Amino acid sequence: MVSAALRRLLAIDDPPERTALAFSIGVFITFSPFLGLHTIIATILALLFRLNKIAIYTGTYINNPLTLVPIIVVSYGLGALILGRSPQIPPEGIELLKNPHPLTGSYYRQLFTSSWYLVEPFALGGALLSVVCSLVSYPLTLRWLREHRRKKAEKRKLAEESAAVDD
Repeated sequence: MVSAALRRLLAIDDPPERTALAFSIGVFITFSPFLGLHTIIATILALLFRLNKIAIYTGTYINNPLTLVPIIVVSYGLGALILGRSPQIPPEGIELLKNPHPLTGSYYRQLFTSSWYLVEPFALGGALLSVVCSLVSYPLTLRWLREHRRKKAEKRKLAEESAAVDD
């Protein structure tokens, strides 16, 4: 699945700078704290800025069922570290998870109040990872795409020279 997505990324006919930009925007979206909205955000940005959808979706889908939990854990842990908090869920949050009462309004008020203790570090860590990972992914992707195109051009030139010699 990953190799197929990367092959599609290499086959895009856009300039490498534009493809790398779309991919890095997808990476930004991957680490953003807006879980469940990644595809919608990627689609809107691709349409608004006329970005290549394959490139932006490839970057966005780094966040998949296999990577979702590690991304959430690292985002939360980084945010908690920056805020100077313990990465542990507070006892009242654990109690709400152990003994849910979903048919009561007070349960949802408590859940909403307690969840901010988790949402704040997760959002901060996710935002920081979004920026850092997208900034790192752009030059790496650009270099990879340029190198691929250079090798492809060399192969094409050798094939043309070989065909010219055969004639």
